[in-house]
Amino acid sequence: MKVSVLIPMYNAEKYISATIENVLKQTYSDIEVIVVDDGSTDESYNIARSFESGKVKVFRQENKGASAARNLAFEKSSGSLIQYLDADDMLSYNKIESQVRIFESIGDKNAIVASGILLFDGDLMSSIAIPHKQVSTKLHNKPLELLVDICCERNIVQSSIWLVHRELIERVGGWNESLTLNDDGEYFFRVVAKSSGVYFCSSGTVFYRNTPQSLSKQVSERAVKSQLEATRIMTRVMLSLEDSKGVRGACVNYYMQYLTRFRSEFYNEQAALDVKKLGYNIHTFKKSRWHRLFYSILGDGLATKLSRMYYKS
Repeated sequence: MKVSVLIPMYNAEKYISATIENVLKQTYSDIEVIVVDDGSTDESYNIARSFESGKVKVFRQENKGASAARNLAFEKSSGSLIQYLDADDMLSYNKIESQVRIFESIGDKNAIVASGILLFDGDLMSSIAIPHKQVSTKLHNKPLELLVDICCERNIVQSSIWLVHRELIERVGGWNESLTLNDDGEYFFRVVAKSSGVYFCSSGTVFYRNTPQSLSKQVSERAVKSQLEATRIMTRVMLSLEDSKGVRGACVNYYMQYLTRFRSEFYNEQAALDVKKLGYNIHTFKKSRWHRLFYSILGDGLATKLSRMYYKS
């Protein structure tokens, strides 16, 4: 089965050569690389074009965001299996082959295969890669179980860990181009929800680079609004699978995580209203670990204000 590796790129001149070279060194040979430059202002596009060949294709669009670049890359691809990869990340050389073998043994186009993930800074060969503790290593026959685990911070949905069949992606639809933060979380929530099951590949991994400009570190007003919209979509996905007290509680826990991270009055107010619609208020989690952390960082004043908003709305 042919694998398409789809790489969105914006101002990645420091990393794109290493990333493309890494993919070309994969032990699995039936691969094509599709790079979409999202209007870079540095030398990224020219560097990527220097790799153009029968296996590597490079396209360019005006600056529309990573999600739009991924959608265009998918349109230009032809592989039966899809591997998304950020322009500054890398894969273990056996990652794709290991996941393809699992796909072949499963024989199910609606299944998805996840790998491990290691975090590193700077140069991969000279740094210590740290395993990410929030990656599932078990089979999930019921996709909802994995989504609940993600909401409860037991797992993550980083975009490069997955290998997905083209037909499943076509059923799910494209990336949400209105999102700037947590676009990968929202997208792969939809993918997992449509899948027949999630399998873990223990012999391959993603090397995720910790960079200051990472989209996941953004806390701008636009990013806050994007996170809120992504959470609302993810909540609807969860409830479409099962509308139960446990699932609603998991969704509330996901909202709570960003109260302490953003310290945004807009997010806090909107999240409080959404939490109420789910049948909870912030005091529901007063005895939980996350609620205690929330109080310790933001203090009783803000928590009380949010509680008052709940009762007034």
